[in-house]
Amino acid sequence: MNIRNFNPFAQILDRLDIRYAAKHRQESGLAFHGLVTLEHFRRGDLIFRETGKNTFTTEGMAKILNVIFHDISKDAAIYVGIFKNNVTPAVGNTAAACLGAAGTYGECQDADYDSPATNRPAYTTVDTATAVITNSASKASFTMAASITVYGAFLASSQAKTATTGVLFCAKAFSSSRAVIDDDELAVTYQITCTTS
Repeated sequence: MNIRNFNPFAQILDRLDIRYAAKHRQESGLAFHGLVTLEHFRRGDLIFRETGKNTFTTEGMAKILNVIFHDISKDAAIYVGIFKNNVTPAVGNTAAACLGAAGTYGECQDADYDSPATNRPAYTTVDTATAVITNSASKASFTMAASITVYGAFLASSQAKTATTGVLFCAKAFSSSRAVIDDDELAVTYQITCTTS
């Protein structure tokens, strides 16, 4: 064997299945990307806005796959929540461990925001003919009741702020935490894209 002409990838590239996968990589993959936009209003004026990437949880991705490709029923609605602990969401996070008043995220409760009362606001979308769905026409809005720091937002399948059941689909730690005061409004927009790249 001539070492100078040796190609360590030749045997791999000779395999038809590997050549096919490499050629069709773009059309064979499927991924979900989430962008979260936070808007912070004080006395009706926009004082801060940011958009950043979201983290999908394994629990959330499993639910999506089971609904679409298996026989698990779809949730009646999905809800938006906000949290006040300085944590970075991770793929392994679950509703049971992270949500509710005592969860890792330190979800905001009735004393933290007074509108909407009792429950998380719904993630309200419209039909899409593209690979993108969003609640931009009906942003999740939180009118604050206390002076606290809000660190991030999430999507979950349970309605009550206290719920630790259901599915934590995804979450986002804001790049800049928000020190809010009574009557500040936080508006959260989730844009989810299904892509092959």
